[in-house]
Formats: sequence, structure tokens, C-alpha cells
Amino acid sequence: MTFGLRRVGGQKGSGNVETSHRRVRWAALAAVVAVAAASVAPATALYRPFVDHSYWNRALPKDAPRHANSAAIIDFLRSDNDTNYIRLAGTTSTGEWGMPAYWPSLSAPVYDVGNNCSVDQPPQFNKVRIPRGARPDPTNDGAMTVVDLHRGIAYGFSEAHYFKDTNRWTSCGGTVYYLGSNGLHGALLASDEVRNRGHRGVPPTVAFVRYREIQAGSIEHVLKIAVNTTACRHVFPMIDDECGTTQRYAPAEGTRIRIKPGVDLYRLHLSPAALVIARALKRYGAIIGDQTGGPIVLKVENTVAERRGFLWKGVLSPTSLQKIPLKYFEVIAPGYRP
Repeated sequence: MTFGLRRVGGQKGSGNVETSHRRVRWAALAAVVAVAAASVAPATALYRPFVDHSYWNRALPKDAPRHANSAAIIDFLRSDNDTNYIRLAGTTSTGEWGMPAYWPSLSAPVYDVGNNCSVDQPPQFNKVRIPRGARPDPTNDGAMTVVDLHRGIAYGFSEAHYFKDTNRWTSCGGTVYYLGSNGLHGALLASDEVRNRGHRGVPPTVAFVRYREIQAGSIEHVLKIAVNTTACRHVFPMIDDECGTTQRYAPAEGTRIRIKPGVDLYRLHLSPAALVIARALKRYGAIIGDQTGGPIVLKVENTVAERRGFLWKGVLSPTSLQKIPLKYFEVIAPGYRP
């Protein structure tokens, strides 16, 4: 089976012209992912949740306003984190710290998911389709995403656990976002869906890079990253924060950063798959939405937990973005909406 790669350089407004050298690199990526690909449901290919004008689906213009303290915030990130680049979690042979994602069919079992902690759980968790054989990430986070296209809901699980003996699932609270909405938390005035709730305002579908997005050669939405320490404050589109530090230039949760428009990504000699992610970080940017207690991290899909094998082998590694140091990033003005 082969998969075509969309030519990212031909996106509207990109202004990039592919050279023969770049075409060779994209062809190389197509060959790699075609060999690694397992049988993947066509319905999941290039699907992008939420309406087109959603905050999560709007690219940043080149002249987007910069945070007044952009340089100071970037300097804080450089000194506070274990890495001077965004590390890719879930790209090791175990898939650990990645995000397993499931797209259940109508025939998938329906579960009344129990709540295994004191965090409130959305009522929609009483009827969740989860495919047989699904597994959460095998870490203490126990993260898992379920995107039910039939019900039109994306579910985010935390500390998920399946009890085989009783055929039962539990989760620590949970996250629910309606796919046909604008994807903003229901507590925000700008939200068009009051039932959207969870993870302080970040929907689960933007929290990781999907394997099919790399196959397609394009990521068409904002991404979520986690940093060592965040401030005791938050900005739109988040409704809460973890309050990691009161230091002046620590980023508030909800802070959006991007690779500076003037950075020529092709001169960095990234791998083809890393270039796909880098283009998204330049065009859409990333929301700081969590703390790691170490490096800056962006998750990828955990294909190992999904029982599809280590599909990232030869495609991405934890250090694939190492050639993009933090000094190449800038911070967007807080609360800015493209």
C-alpha cells in the first residue's frame, strides 16, 4: 500500500516553491511511511476536528502581534527546561508518553466509563464507544484519546484503565469536545458549545501529532506542548492553570508560541517528517498547556499501544526537532485570535 504526500509547499499563502531536492526528500518520506504503514481506516485520513474558523484551525498571519516580553519568555524557557528544543514524546520503541488514539466504528462496544478519582467526569462518559483491544499509554498518565465520528465527540482519558475480568473502563475525570463546534471550552464566552469541557481548555485532538498527518505531509491545526514550568496564571483559550511558579517571565498556560516567520526551515536540513511538524509550528504555532518537570515536549501518536507496531521507526525520534533551538521561536500576544 502506498500513500501520497500532499505538497505542503503549495499551500495557499505559503509562497514556497519546491526544488527538485525537496521533491526527493518528500519522496523519501513517502517511501518510509509506506513501508511502515499498517492498515489504517481511511475515515481518519486528514480529518480535522472543529469548524474551519475555530481558534485551533486558524493559521497565524506573518504579522501576528508579538508578546511585549517575547524575548524574555523565550529566555526563561531556554534556562528552565532540560532541552533547548521541543522533544518528541512517543517516538521510542515502547511508544511511552505518546498518545494512543482510537476511531471507533458503530460496532465498537459501548462502555459506561467509571470515574477513578475525585475529578468531575462529564456525563457523556456514561456511553463511550471504545474499540476492542484499545490500550492507554503505559505510563502513570494513562492517557488515551477516542474520536467518535458517529457521535461527533472527542473524548480525552487520563489514568485510563481497562479491567479485563469485568470488561470495564475507568478514567480520572475526562474531557469532552464536540467535533462540530469551534472547539473552545464551554466556560468561555467565545465558545459555541457549552458542553465542551476538560483539560483547562485544550481539546484532546490538538495534543499530539497523528501518524496520518505525517503521511499526508501536513498538520493543519495548532498543537499543544508542555514545558518544565508554567506561571500561576492563564490566558485565552485556557480557563485554568497548574500554577507552577510566580517568576515574572514564566509562560502563562495558554501562551501561543511559533517558529519565527523569517526562519528558513529548509536550511535546517530536517528530516522530511520533522519538516512537516516544523511547518505546523511555524504556520499555526503551539499552545503551552501542561508542565513536564523537565524538557519541552510535543506528543506523537502512540502506535505501539494501539497495537499497530512501532510505526515511527525511521520516521521520527525524540530529537528530530533538535535543529530548531528555542531562539528561533517567538511568543504571540496573549489572547490573540487570528
